[in-house]
Amino acid sequence: MAVVLTERMKGWIELMGCHLCVATPDGVPWVTVSRFARVTKPDQVSFAMEKNEIGIIEDALSKNSWVAFGVSKQGGIRAAYQFKGKGKVFRSGNEFDNIKKMATEIATDAILTVDLTELYCTKPGAEAGQRLDVMPPAEVDAWEKARWTDIPGK
Repeated sequence: MAVVLTERMKGWIELMGCHLCVATPDGVPWVTVSRFARVTKPDQVSFAMEKNEIGIIEDALSKNSWVAFGVSKQGGIRAAYQFKGKGKVFRSGNEFDNIKKMATEIATDAILTVDLTELYCTKPGAEAGQRLDVMPPAEVDAWEKARWTDIPGK
């Protein structure tokens, strides 16, 4: 099932950047950061990445395309989600050109797109670990609005 991001989730992702995690086939995790992220489809996020950022995860990603990410900065509490999906790296083409044009403050070496398939709550307490992508999009939106009212960047 695809994940459909709420307006609030989109705001956090695009405003704060994200920590990205991949794992080798043996399960060794590698984590990097992307300071520039854009929601490019209802269920896809694209990250502009500098050479040193993509370099940390690219080898593992070439062997295992699963990517998990969470919002950076204060996002761990206010944007308490873990997003998961399949990642793909671009260094040319339309996807690369479009995101690179937007990421004016990044020395873009690569674009990582993640097609989202799983969404988890990481809010401390009883809801931690709750899988949200099994809920219809309207139900996820209502669930979120019952807990938070802020929308970053608005």
